[in-house]
Parts: sequence; structure tokens; C-alpha cells
Amino acid sequence: PELTVRYSAGIARWIAERDGGPVEADGSAVRTMPLADREWAIRHVLQYGPDAQIVSPAELRDELRDRLQRMIDDG
Repeated sequence: PELTVRYSAGIARWIAERDGGPVEADGSAVRTMPLADREWAIRHVLQYGPDAQIVSPAELRDELRDRLQRMIDDG
């Protein structure tokens, strides 16, 4: 499986400098990488806060959303 992440324009240039990949016309960066570890993927996206979002797989995006909602509910 693969993980696709969209990084906001606010950090896309940094991502592009780091990995040499392209920046989209809107200033964001989209990267696809192997998804070997779901926990790593969630931590990876969370480290960028609102500047990163899981595009796919949808079930991992939903899992992250549910975890965040539980944190809010338990907070």
C-alpha cells in the first residue's frame, strides 16, 4: 500500500528542498510513499499539524480523524 500526503503551501517549499520533488501550481506539495507502518504514517502527518493531510488511503485518514476526535472528547 501507499501513503499520499498533501503538504500546504506554507511548508511545501521546505518539503521540496528536502526531497527534490515538485511543488503544485497552488503552492502545495503532494507526495506518495510506501506505507509500511500505519503508526509511523500517523506520526509523520501529525508532526506538521494542519500543514499536512492524508489524501490516501481513506481509511488511514479516517483513523487519524477518529483519533483526534477522541483526544478532543477525552480532553
